[in-house]
Amino acid sequence: MNTSNVILAAKANSGKSTNNVWVVYTSDNSSDKMYCTSAYKAMRLAFLLKKRLGLNISDNCLARLSQEIARAKAPQGAAVQEVQKPEPAPVEEKPKKRGRKPKAEKAA
Repeated sequence: MNTSNVILAAKANSGKSTNNVWVVYTSDNSSDKMYCTSAYKAMRLAFLLKKRLGLNISDNCLARLSQEIARAKAPQGAAVQEVQKPEPAPVEEKPKKRGRKPKAEKAA
């Protein structure tokens, strides 16, 4: 496996809209570029190429994609906060039922 050949991802400006577009390509053949509309889709494509081609993903690009995904998931204007787990409610034990119910006596 050639170590200089890696999968890269970069942010590109779309000419059609103001949205940012992500470009995923390999370093040896930069003419074959694939475009994604979000960082999440670009990361999925990079891992798909990694599996199919057996190449590594650039650590720098992977970190940049991860940061962009975290920024997109965070609510607007809020910093990423730690999620606190609620304390579980105490469980009350129920008395166990044992044995059968008595059969109704026949009327004589």
